[in-house]
Amino acid sequence: MSITYIVPIIYLILMLIIGFILSRKQQSRSDFYVASNQMNSSVLFATIFSTVVGANTYMGFSGEVYELGFSHIWMLVAAGSAYYVLFFISGKIRHIAKYHEVFTLPDMMEVRYSRSVAIWTTIFSFIGLIGGAGGSILGIGIILNSTLGIDTNLAILITAVITIVYTTFGGLMGVAWTDWAQSVIMVLGLILVVIFGIILIEPNLGPVESFTNVTDSLSSHLESGQLSFIKGVTFFIVMGWWLTFLPLNTISQTSIQRVYSAKSEKVIKRISLLMVIFVGLFMSFALALVGIMGKIYLPDLDNPEAVFPLLALEVVNPWVGIIIVTGILGAAMSTVDSNLLGASIHISRDVYERYKKGRDEAVSEEQGIKLSRWAIVTLGVISTIAAILTPSIMDLLVGTMQIFGGATFAPIIAGLYWKRANSNGALAGIILGGSSTILAQVLNSEYAVIIGVIISLVSLVIVSIFTKEENTLSHVFDFKSITNKDYIALSFVLLFFVLFLLGLTSLSLWPILIILALAGMTFALIMMLILVIPKKEDDNTK
Repeated sequence: MSITYIVPIIYLILMLIIGFILSRKQQSRSDFYVASNQMNSSVLFATIFSTVVGANTYMGFSGEVYELGFSHIWMLVAAGSAYYVLFFISGKIRHIAKYHEVFTLPDMMEVRYSRSVAIWTTIFSFIGLIGGAGGSILGIGIILNSTLGIDTNLAILITAVITIVYTTFGGLMGVAWTDWAQSVIMVLGLILVVIFGIILIEPNLGPVESFTNVTDSLSSHLESGQLSFIKGVTFFIVMGWWLTFLPLNTISQTSIQRVYSAKSEKVIKRISLLMVIFVGLFMSFALALVGIMGKIYLPDLDNPEAVFPLLALEVVNPWVGIIIVTGILGAAMSTVDSNLLGASIHISRDVYERYKKGRDEAVSEEQGIKLSRWAIVTLGVISTIAAILTPSIMDLLVGTMQIFGGATFAPIIAGLYWKRANSNGALAGIILGGSSTILAQVLNSEYAVIIGVIISLVSLVIVSIFTKEENTLSHVFDFKSITNKDYIALSFVLLFFVLFLLGLTSLSLWPILIILALAGMTFALIMMLILVIPKKEDDNTK
């Protein structure tokens, strides 16, 4: 075994240490669930980023591009554009959390609708979380098997145990701080792989010439059409991807939990717009380049989803390469921990506490945290079994997220913006939307989530219009959360987003866009390092 393998071993030990240290600070459910609503900008950005951009993205997405061509960049572009929706709804959700004791997505649904709607939301959210955790655990096995030669199932078991342990002890703040460390390595690793990958395509050229001639170099090594931005992709396919990842990035338990944890409405809105650019453009372009370059350096991979870690070891110094592989391992673990934490809170908060509340029985802070911790262990075991039994990262993630999105997206958004929506309509939307999505998947429809969302929306509207219900709390959601300054910032981001995508249609502009993406990721990396330092005075902007 190479001495460089000590790097991931040390990393795994450090994750355990972070979890144990922060376990002492988990004194209340607010601490454990939402970090007492006091997470700073750097850690919040990192935990939102690494929760979504985990092994499912680093490996699953780059593998898709490796196998199917550059046009599949639209999958991650669509996922990143979902943060436009988070920008509009996050301020409202954070404002509601300020005045109501809400820790979970079902909590918010109970405030807006009813307890029965909260229970059904819990069921479908649970499906999505277990799928997300299982997909990332599988990613861990693939990483360690393809790079270190460890048996996939053994690798899954070892790293799953470590992730379960530090998540169990650390709560959301423990997860967030490990996410921050993982994000720094992930972003740095992606920057290095892209730079060295481009330089080594044509070793006889200097670094500057390698970048200025990158599209010629790529074109000379690839088949015609593999660099096309639009080949084989239709509007409905892109919409299907958008609707699949939209719930994950906006109204999933993992996203909502982080919105609650933000120090203020201003902070979460600002980060939402940053995520549009960072994930939807810079990360998607860089990871697509990894998939494309993998076709050149590693043309006959048995498992395309292993392209990123193998390319890191292929084009970078062995020590740096193993650090990058460790970062990808961290990416997988960051998604696992967030999904396990979210699912465990569903058990303790949305099932047990809600049941006790219905019987007018109180649940102590200690009981709530203890049950959450045991739930993390149990759900971790279930997710690990799912990972062992499932052949593809993306299959597990996309399938379960489509079910969650088809069931809950319409009722959640309607609850935020439509006064007339009631619990009867929400129940109809959740049950019929979720059921139709599952049926469409069974029938192998590639538009399963589109079908589910449409049926959910139609059901919600019809039932809400034709039934009457006294909902005294609907006024709680009736306020504006977007200011004129917010709209100005949105306009700049939208303009930049459109111009960048238009630039991708012209290969002659790629060198400029590559440098822009690398510069943007480098800036984000520097800011994550700087802003993590606590300010002397508490900036609790309202």
